[in-house]
Amino acid sequence: MTERHRVKTLRQSTAEVESKRAFEFWCDTALAMSGVSIAGVEERRSFAASRLVAVTAHGTLLHTEGPRVDVERSARHVRQDGRDTITIALVLRGNQYVAQGTRGGRMSPGDISITDSGRPFLIGAYEDYEEIRLSATRADFKAHIGEPDAYAGRLIGRSPLNALFATYLRSYAALVPGMTEAEAGIANEGTLHLLRGLVGAPTGDVRATALRSLAAVHIERSLHHPKFGPDALCRTLCVSRSRLYAAFADGEGVAAAIRDARLDRAHRQLSVPSGDSIATIMYRCGFTNASVFSTAFRRRFGSTPRDLKAANP
Repeated sequence: MTERHRVKTLRQSTAEVESKRAFEFWCDTALAMSGVSIAGVEERRSFAASRLVAVTAHGTLLHTEGPRVDVERSARHVRQDGRDTITIALVLRGNQYVAQGTRGGRMSPGDISITDSGRPFLIGAYEDYEEIRLSATRADFKAHIGEPDAYAGRLIGRSPLNALFATYLRSYAALVPGMTEAEAGIANEGTLHLLRGLVGAPTGDVRATALRSLAAVHIERSLHHPKFGPDALCRTLCVSRSRLYAAFADGEGVAAAIRDARLDRAHRQLSVPSGDSIATIMYRCGFTNASVFSTAFRRRFGSTPRDLKAANP
């Protein structure tokens, strides 16, 4: 009787790890295995995450649940591990972001992204999240979808077809532990076939709405730098000042968007009980003048930072 080769699966979890070591454990195991590392310096007093990993001859499937985390695949990662896969990610819960080259933006549940492991990228979440990621070989992606360069960093917004794709990918993740390699190969091919119907023709230049979404990602990631402003954002996105300002023309402007993002982050941090002082949070969000910070905060939220901190000691 022919042996049926099952898919290799494992479960990674922080459940059995001491709370104060959980974040470090996750960075050294799950994230390192994925060829990414934490973006910036983070400290976590508590952290709990879990992941199903299914490794097949056709790619790797990851079904992850965890708290907010920001990671990057740098040029160093690309040089060192030589990964050559294209990853399709589906957001199931929580708001996330992705940025690769001049494409990317915010993602909500039901949205899909495509990233190329052969190029640097940034990915992360703004809150607790759940997602499924399927990494396909470059050859398979090219055969079913097209040239990866045309799709890397693409986001696919919610639609009825997205719902169909999500149902399929959820089922694949649930059933893969019991699949054979041959069955997983068919499932991978089915995933790419469905994706082909979603992506449509490759897009060229970034539209204003996509540019604004991508800018929001980089704004969120740079708020701790006091000198970060519109000029730095233009350099990061490799676009002209006029084009960036045109993308924000329906609001108060780029500088106001950065200011409001700083204030929103400060509000989130002051709303959570912690031992951090108002000054610490203020500096962490890129403000250097306490009076300016307090005035802007009160104008946006109707209360002072001190009032909010007192309500969440």
